[in-house]
Order: sequence, then C-alpha cells, then structure tokens
Amino acid sequence: MRAAANRYRRSVAGVLSLLAAAALASCGGGGTSGTSPPVVVDPPVTVEDERAYTVLTERTLDADGDGIGLSAYDLIRALGGSGSIESPDLYPINHPGVAHIFEDHDAEVGNHFVFVIHRDIDIDRDRVDITDRQRNEIKTFDRSEEAVKGYENETFVFTWKFRINPAMEVSTRFTHFFQLKAVGGEDSHPILTISGAERSGEDGLEVRHSPLQQDDILDRVAWSDVAGHWIEVYCRATFADGGELRLIAKRLADDIVLFNIDAGSLDLWRGESASHFVRPKWGIYRSLLDADNLRPDEEAVHFANFSIREVMLSD
Repeated sequence: MRAAANRYRRSVAGVLSLLAAAALASCGGGGTSGTSPPVVVDPPVTVEDERAYTVLTERTLDADGDGIGLSAYDLIRALGGSGSIESPDLYPINHPGVAHIFEDHDAEVGNHFVFVIHRDIDIDRDRVDITDRQRNEIKTFDRSEEAVKGYENETFVFTWKFRINPAMEVSTRFTHFFQLKAVGGEDSHPILTISGAERSGEDGLEVRHSPLQQDDILDRVAWSDVAGHWIEVYCRATFADGGELRLIAKRLADDIVLFNIDAGSLDLWRGESASHFVRPKWGIYRSLLDADNLRPDEEAVHFANFSIREVMLSD
C-alpha cells in the first residue's frame, strides 16, 4: 500500500514536468538555408533502454568546481542527508585531516568528484573491530528523503559516470564501486554490485547479483577495458521478488558497450515490511583479506553526474 501511495503521489509532479518540457520544445523553430546537402553521420553503436516510462521524481548530484560553491561533502549531504558519507576523514579514529572525497575537473566530463583510499591506513568507518575491509562511500539511508529510497514494487533508474585510476589493482575478494543494498529484512549482503575482482590471475570488472548470501556473476569484462576510461552507467531496477534489471555501461570516449544486461524475474527485494527499502551506494568498498594483491599507493576513483529517478513503467 505504501509503494502504491508513493507512486500515485509522485506521478502528478512527474507528468506536469513532462508536459512543461513538451510545451517548451514545441516553441522552438528550425530550418536550413543554402544548397549544401546535409552531412550524414552514422550513429555510434550503442544500446538504449527499450522500456518507456514516466519520471515521477528525480534527484541529482553534480560537482560545482573545486573551490567554487559548496564543498564536496556539502553537495553530497544535500542529496542523501547528514549521515550519507562514510569517508575515513570524518572519523577521528580513522584517517582525519586528509580529504578522501574532493572535487576535480577534466576535459572529458568537466567537474566531478574524486574518491581516494589508502590500503595501509584507512579502516571501515569507526569500526576498529573490523580489520578485513575498508570503505570510502556515499549512500542514501533511512533519514534520507523518500524520493531516494526504493520501496517494494517501485522502479528506479540510477545513472552516473566513473573512472578508475589506470594503475589500480583489485584482489581475489571484492572491490565494490556501486551497490544496491537492502535496508530491512535479509540485508547483510548487497542485492547488486559493480565490483572489481581478480579471477584466474586476471583483474576484471563484474556485475554481481546476490540472491541472499550467494553471488551470481551476470557479466564480466577485462580490467583493461575499463581502467583509465570514463564509463557511463544506466541501471533500471524494479524492487520485487521477481524484479526486472536493465543495466547498460559504455565507455564515453568511443561508445563501446561493456555491459548490456536485460534480466527479468530477478530477485531484487529483501524487505519484510512496508518500511523496508533499497538504497544505492557509490565509492570504494573493498576487502583486505587479499591485501598483497592491492597496491600500497593511494588509489582514486572519479565519479560524476549522479542521478536517482523513480519512474513509472509504461505497459
């Protein structure tokens, strides 16, 4: 009942927004002059989501430039709330005094965020009892606004860009860059991850689905295909026991499609009550159980243009 009520309540704003956009578009003019024939350019080979939908709500997170406007942490808190950052320098017993999320700029995506992590210094938040993993992540959580939490049978679209440091190495365990995580019910294991891992001596990037405590690899690409490249990700998920997942990832520079996942009847729900939900996490969360396979150097992953949309699928 709560999911249906949320969907109905938000649909009005989404429909009005679309009507306004259509009205603005209809006011535009066009036309060409001269006798030169139009230049025909073949479109890049790309993959788009075939499902039509109406956007009910949208929240975004964009860097505004190093030393300009709000700080990186204030921008992130504006999206997820005051407890939305799990960065080592925010914990006095972890790694204070060294910013682990900051802003940068490059020619390919412009302003963006940089997440850094240090193998031999950073721990997991303020948990001195946890020595087998470390994290530098941002998230939405129970105190975030309703628009960024996915309830049962709701459909969300997450989009973002990221670039992994070209020299970064991953272990035989996990190095998560994105998670869809349940809050409530059986929530100890992430539902979906984009994670780096070494298998048979080769590093790679994987999309993993986790039915409860089990990991299924939905797709995997070579590390050389992703490290050092800006990757654009589109992830549409319906949070249900028989949910639907559409995940597309491609390199920005050449539009090469890396992941093209279209899966139905996928278990994307762990909740047991109307208050339970699913939330996204981005950053670096990695195991230290195979630390010898990780470089001691500072590692960096760049992120840009986060978007969280609740949508209503068309029939």
